[in-house]
Amino acid sequence: MDIDLLSPGVFAGHRFLDRLAAVRERPGLTWHPEPDGPGFWVAARYDDVQAVLSDPGTFSSRAGIRLGGSGEAADLVADRMMVVSDPPRHGRIRRVVGAPFTPAALRQWHDRIVAGVTDLVDEVVAADAGGPLVRDAVGDLAQRLPNQVICAMMNLPRADWPLIGRLTTDGLDSPDPIDRLDANAEIFGYFADLIAERRARPGDDLISALLAADGDLTDDELILNCSGVLTGASETVRYAAAGALLVFGDRPELWTALRAAPELLPTTVEEILRWTSPGLHALRTVTRPVTVAGTVLHPGDRVTAWICSANRDPAVFPDPDTFRPDRTPNKHLAFGWGPHVCVGARVARLELTALLTALIRRVRVIAPAGEPVWGAGNFIHGLTRLPVRLSPA
Repeated sequence: MDIDLLSPGVFAGHRFLDRLAAVRERPGLTWHPEPDGPGFWVAARYDDVQAVLSDPGTFSSRAGIRLGGSGEAADLVADRMMVVSDPPRHGRIRRVVGAPFTPAALRQWHDRIVAGVTDLVDEVVAADAGGPLVRDAVGDLAQRLPNQVICAMMNLPRADWPLIGRLTTDGLDSPDPIDRLDANAEIFGYFADLIAERRARPGDDLISALLAADGDLTDDELILNCSGVLTGASETVRYAAAGALLVFGDRPELWTALRAAPELLPTTVEEILRWTSPGLHALRTVTRPVTVAGTVLHPGDRVTAWICSANRDPAVFPDPDTFRPDRTPNKHLAFGWGPHVCVGARVARLELTALLTALIRRVRVIAPAGEPVWGAGNFIHGLTRLPVRLSPA
């Protein structure tokens, strides 16, 4: 390997994408050694990533879905948490967890989500400054956006929103596995109390909707999957939104063009998702002999599907390293593929569309106001700080 996919520092920025491009050029899958483990295969081309993600019978999620994750933790939640389960159990959990996210169900949330996002933008782009405003696009906007939406959908007390946002980020992004476990344990405890409360007094909220579609899930399984929904709803949108503001700040002509032609919003949102690809990889464990791209895999082998690399594959995306707001078709894999495709994808698209719509109305120019700061991790990738200067419209 010309790139150490286990080194967090490799992912601080975008240079790792160039090195993954070199991996794409190699025939077959590429073997990656592991100092304290058995090693794993790397799938970097679009077709190979899609093949791995679309066949859960051969490529299992039960042993964990990320490099550096805890095998013991995966064993505890296997076939109980949607993202760490295989068919047929995965389908039964997904029917319950996905019920509040169908197009029909989302209609009741649409106006609330749009109004919440608009209020957030109005708050951040304060009109009383009388000139350009310097803001941290991550801390002031992108990080609050999905946390505020999902907390509102769950009808959590507003005083708890900052705590939930911090625990969600720590449970997924913390470089210390113990800190990740502690944060997730605190989230589980929070949802245990919340589920008991909503079971006694159901309301018009996401938790109550999950309880109404309970199926055969135990309370423990509901707790685990509420946490999964919270995490999935928060991190992708956060990093995609921040990445979008980075692009529009670096290329102001794109922002001017979008404000002049808002009909480009749907394709722009899809390009933001492809371009940012916040979820870098998905880990799978082979269950039966299989050949991918000429590479023979055996039961017990681990394969990492690098979604970020697939979304830059020139065989599928012409001129993949250029941000093109009008790109069509755009069959990116930012939400995964196959049975494990993200149940919250519709909400994420709605949030990003509402964000850009509100910014188009309130912001004339987005300009850099300092150096961007990138997180260093090989699972979820994005900006942790982005100073921007917003000129109110």
